[in-house]
Amino acid sequence: MFLLSYHLDPAHLVVELGEVVDLDNEAAIEREIVRLLTCCGPRAIIVDIQTPLLTPLALGVLLRVRSQAGERGISLAVVAGYDKARETLSAAGLHRLLRVAATLPGAELRSRGCRPEPKASRDAGPGGPRNGAGRARGGAPPPPRGGAISPGGAAPAPPRRPGAAGRGAHRRGRGPPGASQPPRGPYADTSRPRIPGKR
Repeated sequence: MFLLSYHLDPAHLVVELGEVVDLDNEAAIEREIVRLLTCCGPRAIIVDIQTPLLTPLALGVLLRVRSQAGERGISLAVVAGYDKARETLSAAGLHRLLRVAATLPGAELRSRGCRPEPKASRDAGPGGPRNGAGRARGGAPPPPRGGAISPGGAAPAPPRRPGAAGRGAHRRGRGPPGASQPPRGPYADTSRPRIPGKR
């Protein structure tokens, strides 16, 4: 069987897999890829899957080719341009093992052992990407939740919680004016200890 292959650069050989792997062509596809490993002398091989359907036989071929490439010191990466193909590889737990990427440049990076490029952050604005705390890189951290930082640089002390007596009065609905009412319902006070005969 003939598979279209080309050199991306002197170190990377790309093999295009445009057919669904089935019982009729499984052995021929595997033989052809292994032949390319030995004759072309690449340092990395990239299998470009150009079909959304990945059969269990295709996964077996990829795993066996990866094993043979590893014995020769050649790394393997996989391009899966279709979402369905990537989902199949991920569901089989092979996403990391086969170094799967959505694009050819991504697979080239994965074959070198690089991590895939992260997606752009959704909250990135004109000032650049933001990290999880909501501040721009290199910027000052946001003020604490209790309010603004005082001129001296120290954060204000957190508000004091009411004592045990205040909490008990608040639970019974006799708290200070303006205080929120305690939760109501069948499970509102299940954490309180129960004393038989008392409510």
